[in-house]
Amino acid sequence: MAGSYMPLDRPMRAGATITLLAMAVCLGPRAAHAADPGYEVQVGVAESDNIQRVASGGSDETMAFEELDLTWHDKRPWYDVDIDSDLSHVSYLQHTYGDQFVGDFIGASKINLAADLLSWNISDNFGQAPLNPIAPITPGNRENINYFSTGPVLTLPLGRELQLIASGEYGRVDYQQSPLDSNRITGIVSLAHEISKATTISINAKDERIDFEDDALNPDYDMQEAYARFDTKGSRTEIAADVGYGRVQMPGLNGGNFIARLDITRRISPTSTIGVSFGRDYSDGADSFLLIQTVGGATLNTPTAVQAAAPFLVTYGTLAWNYQLDRTMIGLMAAYFHDDYQIDEALNNNLTMASIRATRQISPVLQLALTEYVDSEHFDTGGVTATEADTGLQLTWRAGRNLSVYFAYYLAKGLSDFEADKFTENRLWLSVGYGRAAVVPAGPAPVRLPGNM
Repeated sequence: MAGSYMPLDRPMRAGATITLLAMAVCLGPRAAHAADPGYEVQVGVAESDNIQRVASGGSDETMAFEELDLTWHDKRPWYDVDIDSDLSHVSYLQHTYGDQFVGDFIGASKINLAADLLSWNISDNFGQAPLNPIAPITPGNRENINYFSTGPVLTLPLGRELQLIASGEYGRVDYQQSPLDSNRITGIVSLAHEISKATTISINAKDERIDFEDDALNPDYDMQEAYARFDTKGSRTEIAADVGYGRVQMPGLNGGNFIARLDITRRISPTSTIGVSFGRDYSDGADSFLLIQTVGGATLNTPTAVQAAAPFLVTYGTLAWNYQLDRTMIGLMAAYFHDDYQIDEALNNNLTMASIRATRQISPVLQLALTEYVDSEHFDTGGVTATEADTGLQLTWRAGRNLSVYFAYYLAKGLSDFEADKFTENRLWLSVGYGRAAVVPAGPAPVRLPGNM
């Protein structure tokens, strides 16, 4: 389980749980059909030979865990919902660490209060980030982050093809340990022209206020954007492009820069979909958490992303490819992020992420899966680099209609410029799961791009 764990000494606000319950309550009873959610509950044990991930002399540890996977993507006339979640509770039987949580929750819903006029958005992102991005990611070097946001979207028709769209959003970001908790107020005004039913162009203005709870350590600041957008959705290709200007205002800094974003998705065949994205805009630690989680999806891995209060100019590129045919499924992802801090240049860094998941149905009841996840963090100041690679091999036995048994082996390796941070860890995993798969359209899964945020 190469994942992120949460010590129970400081409980987080249960934003993900509250959001999920709110969605269930607001959306109400539903008739069973093709968009019903998929879920699985697992219980099991895992054995590690180096739980502290040290260069030598690491401790063995036996872990008992309970895991919940939930997938729900549905679109109705009066609501949309998108949830991907993989959450687990871990108990360390040799008491190397206290009971902890690991995993991601990515949830978003839209409630249509008045058709084509007024809607309300609710979203919650829960996951982890390291306290020290250069050190190995262990149960003692990670913290939970929860980003909750909600607000209305008002659409006013100004003619047959012209619309004025105004949205407001309140956001709350909570960190388990870092003094980075903040409230965020965002407003966006757009004037959109519908060229066709599939293509829209718009001009947009965005204003965001970031208000930290600890003002003594973290000064508040404002970020603004003005940009033009082109958005088109064809039968096989989707394109969203933004070009404009961004600005940051805070004590000691009042500057701006060119910004741009581009997402392209293409269904290149009935069996495969590809997506590419490029971007350059202002961001901060909380928005970076959302971006990286959106690209990586709900997993048990923790990227070595930096979490800091200072704003930065991020330049990124991502590539994703999903393939599915008969008994074989392959998913590839690669991403690069360069963060150029506007205040503290010592934080300037480059993050590279790559992953592959390949599954093969070797019989009606047996499935074999290979996973590989690599991320590398490099800091410009000092030239320090840390890389972690996680390899997994999992055999799934479908013992019954809703019952599965999992056998897995995981290998984690750390490479670093510091000898003490190099490590190797082996884990064995045995679990039993009960649940049902989500009903999804035939063909490859949709690719994950920053525009999905």
